[in-house]
Amino acid sequence: MNGIKVIGLLSLSVPLLVIVARCYYQPKYKHKKRFQKQEEQVELEEKERVEEEEGKEVIINGDIKVSWSELDPNLLGEILSKLCLTDQARFLVVCKNWLAAAHSIINSSATNKLSLPWHGVLVSGSSQVQIYDPLSSSPNHPASLQTISWSKFGIPSPTVSTVSLYVVENNWLHICIQKSKLFFWTRRYFVLFSPFTKKIITLPKFDYTRRFRFSSTFSTQPDSPDCVFCLMHTENAKKIAVATYRNGDKEWTAREFDTDPDFIPCRCHPAILDGILYIVSRSGQVASYNILHGEFNFDYLFLDDLFLQNAFCANRKMKVFVLNGELVILYFNWNAKNDATLPGQQFVRRYDRSAKVWVPVRTLADYALFFSEKIIDVSLIDTKDRRYNGVLSNKIYHFSNGGCLVYSLEEDGNLVLFKSINSNMSEDGGGELPEYKYNYGLPELGYWLEAPCVRSSSHNQGKL
Repeated sequence: MNGIKVIGLLSLSVPLLVIVARCYYQPKYKHKKRFQKQEEQVELEEKERVEEEEGKEVIINGDIKVSWSELDPNLLGEILSKLCLTDQARFLVVCKNWLAAAHSIINSSATNKLSLPWHGVLVSGSSQVQIYDPLSSSPNHPASLQTISWSKFGIPSPTVSTVSLYVVENNWLHICIQKSKLFFWTRRYFVLFSPFTKKIITLPKFDYTRRFRFSSTFSTQPDSPDCVFCLMHTENAKKIAVATYRNGDKEWTAREFDTDPDFIPCRCHPAILDGILYIVSRSGQVASYNILHGEFNFDYLFLDDLFLQNAFCANRKMKVFVLNGELVILYFNWNAKNDATLPGQQFVRRYDRSAKVWVPVRTLADYALFFSEKIIDVSLIDTKDRRYNGVLSNKIYHFSNGGCLVYSLEEDGNLVLFKSINSNMSEDGGGELPEYKYNYGLPELGYWLEAPCVRSSSHNQGKL
């Protein structure tokens, strides 16, 4: 009996001893372990701090240490001048000091150098996009060359389709890829591409009858949620077709309207102002489409003799653009040398939307206008922008036959040759801008681009 009691006491005492031992030793062990972790954390933080400090410093002459953010501005300028466009964008976001240095470099160079709009090319029949800096040390070589991979976006290759450049606005290219379908239909794929940012936006495909040829425009920056894209066809004697797409829609909305008997069917130029799509014909006739309400109207059908003389002259070209919230039309002769022998005149008019009449543009104020018959759009330059120091305000630059003619505006809105005092042009105003002599010979799909904030001096090539 006593033996059983002893065994029972032992069986109870062993767990008690284990519990007591844990209570005694465990706090010390936990404290020791916690202390070791704290030491390791302190060592790790110290190591990271040292590595970070070393990463922020450059050793000059073996012993002088300078922070990366405090490099000499002249050295930063040398670095910046040797970077391609993509690396220049990265340069600007390294730190605040580098960004400020870049702005200082741009402003200081702008006070001494003439800046000009860039040229761009969408190589016909391919997916290659080239842009040229006229002030580059090698202006006959593209500053950037990009190849768009159509298959990446589910679009047929150019070998089985047709690539067209519809319009260039806000430094965005609106590209259309067309592929023939059965029963006289054509499928159109739309891509918007920004050559400087390399950003690409695709729109829904659009199937429509093959006999319709569309022109296009869009209301604001294509990556804005408020942007509206518009297509229009005005060459049919009976119907005018308008298609719209808003960011977020699943498909295009297309409508057809009966044309007016007095409206001369032709390939018109579109522009969007205050939610209205304006359609301007070569003879100066104006139609409008309310994008929100879907209403179509013929606003101006009067045939002015001056417009008609230009409209039926093969050598007269027309550009339509928006300036300070006004619809503006420019008529010019693609070959200025024989201008005196042609009917009509070179002029600029704006559309008075309240009176519904074209009136002369007497001044461009602080703007300068660049245009060419080989480039699909005009380029409006704000001469107050320091990048364009040296470009004359209230002047019109016409690139023709490898040279540049400079015009002023008369009171009646007609163009008259300007005798330039700018050293880049000859005294009689008929000389060439040498900055464009290499890359002026652009193919049909040429366009203007607003010069970037930082100019490239090296080539940037890639595939998208």
